[in-house]
Amino acid sequence: MESQNHYDVVIIGTGAGGGTLAYRLAPSGKKILLVERGGCVPREKDNWNSRAVNVEGKYNTKEVWHDKDGAPLHPHTNYNVGGNTKFYGAALFRLRREDFGEIKHYDGISPSWPISYEDLEPYYLEAETLYQVHGRRGEGPTEPPASGPYPHPAISHEPRMQQLSDDFARLGLSPFHVPLGIQLNEKNSHASKCIRCKTCDGFPCLVYAKSDAQMFGVAPAVFIATCWVSGSLTRVRTMTPNRNT
Repeated sequence: MESQNHYDVVIIGTGAGGGTLAYRLAPSGKKILLVERGGCVPREKDNWNSRAVNVEGKYNTKEVWHDKDGAPLHPHTNYNVGGNTKFYGAALFRLRREDFGEIKHYDGISPSWPISYEDLEPYYLEAETLYQVHGRRGEGPTEPPASGPYPHPAISHEPRMQQLSDDFARLGLSPFHVPLGIQLNEKNSHASKCIRCKTCDGFPCLVYAKSDAQMFGVAPAVFIATCWVSGSLTRVRTMTPNRNT
């Protein structure tokens, strides 16, 4: 019984960090436990219902946090497999090189990191490949150097956004395409999971076309663990309040 409850790695949370780590460690032969306080976001019509998602906060946690003065506040966060990546707008920026150094803000000084942007750059490239990021390298005026292109071309602008981009460029500004993690195939719409709906940022994706930590981290990690037939079998298990594991 004791050996059954032993794990080589325990990952708390299945969001961007935990889900990605599970994916990376799944082929290692380690026995891994994923601990998540929420279940999977149900796949239902309300995923794309603005009243349910934004007004009623159907998928938000109902717990109450408190600010520094003890006053109650609603955190507007989500506890579920995939974490808040289930609801993000799929924008996947790299931190800028300057972010790793000491920065003076209005409220104080942000100390420098013990590592540099160059230390993380190769891993940014790996993450962009894993999460199928679309973008155009070199457009952004503050963009840090990269050792390779984005794995997919930038998403074309909607007509009004293209007009604004052209107008800004004529004024001497530097508009650029936001790097997006979505499964969109603009050359072949029939092969595209993404349908360019109007409910991306803030909504769970009903067609599973958003590059979130559940679909690109946890799900393939569990698949790898289940299908590993040669060598040591990695065991990835999830724990939720409503499920025995």
